[in-house]
Amino acid sequence: MTKIYYILVLLTISNSTFGQKKGEATVEAEFDTLYNFEFSPIKEKHGLKVLIDEGHNTIYSLSYGKETAREMLRIMNVDGFNVEFTKDNLDSITLTAKNPDLLIIHGIPNDKIYLDYGAKEEILYISPLLIAEVEAIGKYVYNGGSLLLFLSHHPGGSGALPLLEAFNVKFRDGYANHPKSPGYNCSICSQFIMTSKNKMINLEHSIFQKTPPELMPDTVKFLCGAAVFRNSEDVILPFPNNTTNYTRSSTGLDIEESSDFYAGMIGFEYGAGRIIIATDQGMFRSLDLILDDEKIPVTIHDPECDNAALFVNSIRWLTRIQQ
Repeated sequence: MTKIYYILVLLTISNSTFGQKKGEATVEAEFDTLYNFEFSPIKEKHGLKVLIDEGHNTIYSLSYGKETAREMLRIMNVDGFNVEFTKDNLDSITLTAKNPDLLIIHGIPNDKIYLDYGAKEEILYISPLLIAEVEAIGKYVYNGGSLLLFLSHHPGGSGALPLLEAFNVKFRDGYANHPKSPGYNCSICSQFIMTSKNKMINLEHSIFQKTPPELMPDTVKFLCGAAVFRNSEDVILPFPNNTTNYTRSSTGLDIEESSDFYAGMIGFEYGAGRIIIATDQGMFRSLDLILDDEKIPVTIHDPECDNAALFVNSIRWLTRIQQ
């Protein structure tokens, strides 16, 4: 194990747990370097290309970002994908030149501009995505590409808002909470244990229609996320009815909004392409958080869940190579 001190920007534990300012909490963590998910890879050599954004402020722009996604990257390699990173803008020039089969944007925060030269200090939140990038990504998907997009809580994942609006996806970037799924130390950000029996894994979604039995997920851990919704048929991981979104306000009071239609993961077709959006950017990462001397896997290597199987299903559905 490699030990680090990991700066969580509203990723897994709500900042109210630690009482930190500006939505950040310093948490001791370890990289998991041991777990290898065993599965049968695609038999035919396909050589499909995965392009991962590290030019924007995603998890991969951090010096240790790739280590936190070690198992994700290994699974794609084993399943025959060619993975490439880019620091270029995701505009039509890059997407045409790189011509990926799958584009991954993993947690894209808003840029913050601190305005403190007047009578009152304010923060200006601006998406790092250029209008040209939003248009290029939309046309890329429409013409047959695929997109795997991870979000998080404001402002940690809200930089993708222009892209979500382009795809008619509604985003609630607070904390998803349900009383039957308490958060860590009873925080407002629920830790959902999702199964088909509790109706939080939608096995009717087309992502699972060609899934071999050994890759059918029984349990998915979703350890603190935000909420999205679009169409009911898009939902892969639905939150329970009457889930509440808690949004922080400058007064310290939470703004509450409840819905029966929130989801933690959705997948849908857009033109000739496909999109999956997940609101827990830690659900496929290889980290062990150390909280009160307890080690919490986040989350792909957790032996009590099938997040790794869900990831395999996701990349195969997106690129249309299910066996």
